[in-house]
Amino acid sequence: MLQRPRSTATLRSSNMSASYWDSSQRNKWQYSRESLARTRQKLWMMECQLYPQGTNILMEGGGKDAQPVTKNIPITHRDLHYDRDYNLRIYCYFLIMKLGRRLNVRQYALATAHVYLARFCLKASIREVNLYLLVTTCIYLACKVEECPQHIRTLVNEARSLWPEFVPPDPTKVTEFEFYLIEELQSYMIVHYPYRAMEQIAAALRRPPYNLALSPDDLQNSWSLINDSYITDVHLLYPPHVIAMACLFITVCLRSAAGARDLQETFNRFMADSQVDLHEVMDTIQDFITLYDHWDKYNEPWIKFLLHNLYLRPHAGGTTVGGVAAGSAGPAGSALTPNGTITGSTS
Repeated sequence: MLQRPRSTATLRSSNMSASYWDSSQRNKWQYSRESLARTRQKLWMMECQLYPQGTNILMEGGGKDAQPVTKNIPITHRDLHYDRDYNLRIYCYFLIMKLGRRLNVRQYALATAHVYLARFCLKASIREVNLYLLVTTCIYLACKVEECPQHIRTLVNEARSLWPEFVPPDPTKVTEFEFYLIEELQSYMIVHYPYRAMEQIAAALRRPPYNLALSPDDLQNSWSLINDSYITDVHLLYPPHVIAMACLFITVCLRSAAGARDLQETFNRFMADSQVDLHEVMDTIQDFITLYDHWDKYNEPWIKFLLHNLYLRPHAGGTTVGGVAAGSAGPAGSALTPNGTITGSTS
């Protein structure tokens, strides 16, 4: 019996998930440096309009009996702006990795969650939503898309065991946020990774005329670099094979610095023959250099302190959101309570 042919929409969806070049990642979510800057400038202007008063935080005063001192962080400061605050970026990365490991989630699904969070933060401010609920929802949705779904109650319980004061016990808060997340992602949720490209490049290097077999340590180092790349913007800018090539290039450079000069020469010849865009590879490497420079100055207690002040303490004249929908801020002086609801001013 002849099977009914699949619809055009089904064929298009299948092609988009099978090939990066036809995917929504390339056609809808890949930016140039200039267009990415323009998109973030729009969010920056919106934040300046919504939160002109900045963020007030309570600092401990000097001396034993000193009263807490209120300090204002202007909205124009880089703190709590995802595009400018590497403290926040690195912290978000660790949040996803920490919850993912508690749930034994595959790395591919965690990579998808990282991309979802980066895309979401192009459209919404961290001041608008509960970051911890956002991380939980990104993992929940990514596991669905990558066909390794997590039971929502298990997910929420594990998230609450890590961040009990921030994640509400009601699982429906995650499902509500999921709809909001899908809307901001414009329902384009297929993500392509550099991991597979890295394996393909390594296989090509093993064949003539290169005959270059990378060691398991080399591949592991490259894999770790790809993991770190999700803190940067490269997944919003470049194809997966460019990111994979950059990670392998860094690994080979480290090996050649230890005396393996032939390895570097062979890899350089392979890069030239591959016709990969070398400017994009070098830009990706520069992003890594910038990342590790900021990582040396990473201050986790500070970003945790800022988020605690933002979400859990009353803010005179400020607004905070429970993380269900952007723009649903409470009245002036509101604060996010541990169960995810908004309370009025306590003054």
